[in-house]
Amino acid sequence: MKLQPASAKELRHIAVGTAICTAVMVAVFGLLAAFGLVRFQYTIPLGAVCGAAIAILNFAVLCLTVQEAARADEKNAHYKVKLSYNIRLMVQAGWCVVAYLLPCFQVVAAVLPLLFPRVVIYITQAVERGRASGKTPPPTKER
Repeated sequence: MKLQPASAKELRHIAVGTAICTAVMVAVFGLLAAFGLVRFQYTIPLGAVCGAAIAILNFAVLCLTVQEAARADEKNAHYKVKLSYNIRLMVQAGWCVVAYLLPCFQVVAAVLPLLFPRVVIYITQAVERGRASGKTPPPTKER
């Protein structure tokens, strides 16, 4: 199944935002390491990149599921969305367990990117609300 243009645009937006948030997070870890608060090792960027990939993949599957559900009848659409949600949630939980159990991942750096798509959505909504509140409606012509 191919993503519709609007879904592809939103997925790109989320992917770029998640990548930026991930880079900022790794930079913060670097800053903390400079002050001696954490030990910066390969586990931080490795966990961050893998966590970001899981988050972006999760959003891509969500986009595909919503597209598919829009074509189905109401009962099947509800079932597909619910099943997709449960599977995506289990994948994220599985990633958290893997990040905790394997020493090649720094747990916080691996799990935090799972929240970044939501952060990007909140920031986007806040910016759009700010733009909308700053605009004045066009003048109306009175006769």
